[in-house]
Amino acid sequence: MPEETVSAEPPSFDVPSIEAMSAYLPQFKFEKLAACGGMGAVYKAYQESLDRRVAVKILPPEFGAEKEFADRFRVEARAMAKLNHTNIVGVYDFGITGGGHLYLVMEWIEGKSLHDLIHKGSLSLRKATNLAMQLCEALSFAHEHQIIHRDIKPGNIMVNDADHVKVADFGLARPNTGEAEEENPFGTPDYAAPEIRGGSVVDHRVDIYAAGVVLYEMLTGRVPEEPRRSVTEFAKVSTRWDDIIAKATHADREKRYQDAGELRAYINAAMKQHAEKEAPPAPEKEKEKRPPAPPQKPAVRLTQQQQLMLLLGVVVVVMGGLLALIFWPSSHGGGHGSSAGAGGEATPAEVRQVMQKLEQTDAELARMVNSFAEDWAATGADKNPGSPTAEKLRAAQHATVLAKAKDRLEAARRAEIVAAELEKLKGAPSIKALKQAAE
Repeated sequence: MPEETVSAEPPSFDVPSIEAMSAYLPQFKFEKLAACGGMGAVYKAYQESLDRRVAVKILPPEFGAEKEFADRFRVEARAMAKLNHTNIVGVYDFGITGGGHLYLVMEWIEGKSLHDLIHKGSLSLRKATNLAMQLCEALSFAHEHQIIHRDIKPGNIMVNDADHVKVADFGLARPNTGEAEEENPFGTPDYAAPEIRGGSVVDHRVDIYAAGVVLYEMLTGRVPEEPRRSVTEFAKVSTRWDDIIAKATHADREKRYQDAGELRAYINAAMKQHAEKEAPPAPEKEKEKRPPAPPQKPAVRLTQQQQLMLLLGVVVVVMGGLLALIFWPSSHGGGHGSSAGAGGEATPAEVRQVMQKLEQTDAELARMVNSFAEDWAATGADKNPGSPTAEKLRAAQHATVLAKAKDRLEAARRAEIVAAELEKLKGAPSIKALKQAAE
């Protein structure tokens, strides 16, 4: 809960004073009105019996006066109290005040809302993706317990000074019953999936849609428009993030990510690849002390033509060596027909050799595999390898590795073409010369 009072929208009821709340709920010492809006108010209070700060949220009295709503509120409050997760604000108690306000007693969070972080300063890609993955972990846990939030937005996501996420305000959350939405399904229009706005049956995928909108807003500082503009217009990031957001927010829920853990896996894989590209070169080891080198003989000066021929020869040799390294795994042991990368299955000996030497021969791929292990641990898939979450992670991992293989094959093909064209050049090698020769 933010330290300052926030009023995103005018309250639709007379917000009780601190004194009035103390009279309604004397077991709490009310300290301040922390936030208020159209759907209720939140107070910071002290629970002396358990020596802890709590947040007390109340709803307008008209909600408490509706028996059907009040009954559903009790059912949902009990369900929310079972959501014991590090990224979800804990619910301690619920009830109705003497003034007819339904209330929830929740964990008090010292920090700021994600809304404040977005609009008071730009978020780095690393921080945005870290927060997005924590949001996915919270949603994945809630969905496993058949609870959907229905109002995921930056204002309902708290972030403390350690960048730890707490998803708050499950006041609109409800069990995943498969019922159609009412004419006024609450929620926030900018983050609401089409099925919510259309009054259709909803499920957990409305939260995945909202998470995609939140990710876009963290990267760009604004909610998406129609048509949606690329994130690259607002931030120096890869178009890969457009693909992730487009899938998460697809109008057809069958074409979205089907699980919050799957969305997290793709975010993590994209961030890992970004980090590898941005990482500075590893520092060189200190050179061992050596005796002074003997004086060198004066270098023999080459003519301009000799220098050109030598340079061309070096380029061709280097490119040829690079191609040999790239294609060696697929040609070794019997040509392309026996290569797993070219469609054939690897022999047991090849599999053993690759796995035993993976970290030494391909550090990038090894890091990617290790990041997959982190995803399994973060989503709990390692404890239930037969779960839908685990199946989605397997699919995401397979797709990511295949994409990496495709990138490498395309790079190898480019190098092969460049090497062949360099060999044809009569003059000095340059991109301009290669373009002119290809015309």
